[in-house]
Amino acid sequence: MTDQVVRPDGTGFYLCGGELMVGGVEGGTVDVSVTARLLDGFDVTLASRSTADLGAARSEGGHSVLPLETRPLMLNSLPSSVRVELRTEAAENDWRLVLHFRNQAGSSLTWRADLPPEAFEAGWEAPLADLLTIDRTADEPAPQSPTVTVVHHPDDEYYELLVDGQQAGLLVYHVIGSHLSITHTVIEPTYRGRGLSWALIGGALDDIRTKYPTVENYCPVVSRFVDENPAYGDLLSRPRQV
Repeated sequence: MTDQVVRPDGTGFYLCGGELMVGGVEGGTVDVSVTARLLDGFDVTLASRSTADLGAARSEGGHSVLPLETRPLMLNSLPSSVRVELRTEAAENDWRLVLHFRNQAGSSLTWRADLPPEAFEAGWEAPLADLLTIDRTADEPAPQSPTVTVVHHPDDEYYELLVDGQQAGLLVYHVIGSHLSITHTVIEPTYRGRGLSWALIGGALDDIRTKYPTVENYCPVVSRFVDENPAYGDLLSRPRQV
């Protein structure tokens, strides 16, 4: 396998399964837990398996593979790291933990971590986003990125997001004189969870900047975009030369 590392924001992805994998072990028991501390200080278990018999695990590619019980938590609700704890008599073997995330559109992300000695001792604080990957086989060509285009429809007062020629979203506005007011942004359900709202908003604001000296925004999604992209902050603040 070859891995393409990604840094997704996690929007729309939820935990849908996981496995614990070990090589060179034919029997024995294992207890594993993956926990996360949420913003309110509450610890929640993402994945676990208690007192499991490795002898009953399925065999795959020379490894014993033990399915984990998981909770369908949203990826973007989790902190930047999770705590992995594993108890077994075979700690010196090669262990790997795998978690699967999916969104409603069918896209998937996989989290893979080769477990260090800390996981078998005090517990390991494992980074989350840094280990998320999109996988493909070595002989499979890299997937082609979709063609994303933002098209302005001034007569109807909206910007349209096209993905491979299909409508995926709209940014709607209203103009009075030289003043433009952004009213709302919408992404079609089948295209959500892929960060496309940022492409739509960025493309629209780049064009708006060249046409209207004063801009007002009533869309919370646009507000979040500007908060995370300070270079656009001046666009909403005061009259400008265009």
